[in-house]
Amino acid sequence: MHSEIELRDSLAALAEPVKPVEGYEDKVMRRSRRLRRRRRMTAGAAAAVCVAVLVTMVRVVGFGPAPQLAAPPPDGPFLGWSAVGDVDASLVREATDVWDAAGTGGPHTAVRAIVAMRNDQQLHSIAVLQGYDKQGVARLAFFTSDVSAAKALRLRADRPAPDPVTTQVISLVSPRLTGPVGAVSTDDFGTYAIVVAMPGVTTVRVSNTIFDDEMNGDPEAPTSRLVVVRFPLPGTAQSTTIFGFVKPNRPLAKMTKVFEVQGDGGTDEDPRAVPGRVLSATGQQIVVAVQQIQAVRRGQLAVVTEGLVGRVTAVDVTRGEATIDLVTSTGFAGSAYTHISDVPGSVRGTGTSLVMEHIPTGDKRYYVSEGNRVVMPDPCQPNDQVGAVTVGRASSQKAPEATSVELTPTVDLSHLREVSIMTSSTGGDC
Repeated sequence: MHSEIELRDSLAALAEPVKPVEGYEDKVMRRSRRLRRRRRMTAGAAAAVCVAVLVTMVRVVGFGPAPQLAAPPPDGPFLGWSAVGDVDASLVREATDVWDAAGTGGPHTAVRAIVAMRNDQQLHSIAVLQGYDKQGVARLAFFTSDVSAAKALRLRADRPAPDPVTTQVISLVSPRLTGPVGAVSTDDFGTYAIVVAMPGVTTVRVSNTIFDDEMNGDPEAPTSRLVVVRFPLPGTAQSTTIFGFVKPNRPLAKMTKVFEVQGDGGTDEDPRAVPGRVLSATGQQIVVAVQQIQAVRRGQLAVVTEGLVGRVTAVDVTRGEATIDLVTSTGFAGSAYTHISDVPGSVRGTGTSLVMEHIPTGDKRYYVSEGNRVVMPDPCQPNDQVGAVTVGRASSQKAPEATSVELTPTVDLSHLREVSIMTSSTGGDC
């Protein structure tokens, strides 16, 4: 056996030939660092490819949260919206002068424009202003002009300023936006809707249920926040619906609807829509709670966007309640006519359905086809056409010698929660 000393000497002799040369450790470390850099670059490239694939998938499929509208900060009690249109300074001054001279609200201070534009295709000029009246109350006013009276600007509506935090759109819908103040248009398409949406809205669409071509405006088309459209004379704010859309910041993504609201009222001379909350219902009547009960009278119409709900038959001022006969009730009856074709007659509830009767015969003018819209005049309006409300549609084609046809109500009477009662603008009977 070899001694321990001999083994140690032999191992030392073997180790000498493999002794590292000078600088060997530095070379190894440099090589190691190069390899690590290459691995990081390869991994980064792979990660970038994965991210690109995921982004492409998100864009095509449309994943991600729906766009949200960020409301501009309020301008005190006013809407902090940027102005729309040419913002003609002389038009703003003219509108302010008209505002100051009308009624007892002027002079107005801190006036700022939401809309100020001339040479609109349908109305010669449009202005919408915010400002304080002489009592220091924040107000919102609409002005329009047309070719009559040398295109003079006229005040059409003067309202309390809307809530600057929650308001997404303001509007005015009326047949009294041309001619002298309070005058009703003589044009069959004389109702105008002026709609202004908050900044950030890409497209505004406006529909009215009195018009069979109910939707106006392509949601994919670029439009201004300001929209002016015309409707038949029966159109009102209560039959108008306004839709706001936002174009997501993603290729191929569809427009996203961010609000859907009813029209916001008419001119100062239009009938007032007083809201009523449904308290109870039977197959024949509903009872509604009304805060502005002093304006409600027997005979006034109760409506929703889709059409006529019924007629007020009793008012309890002490309880703040109104009773309304539904259009299908046996207590409901009144004159009516077909919209556009103007076939006269009357409508009557049968208890479960609705029928149009007393229709003349013997002439092609009195033809009623399936789907024809039947409207009922509003007693608070100046004539049978302005503000007439859809009560139903013909369920079938009327036979040539028949004097009646059954109607399908346009309102779902079984799921009512709120209605609007059309009251006089002056607070009197109508």
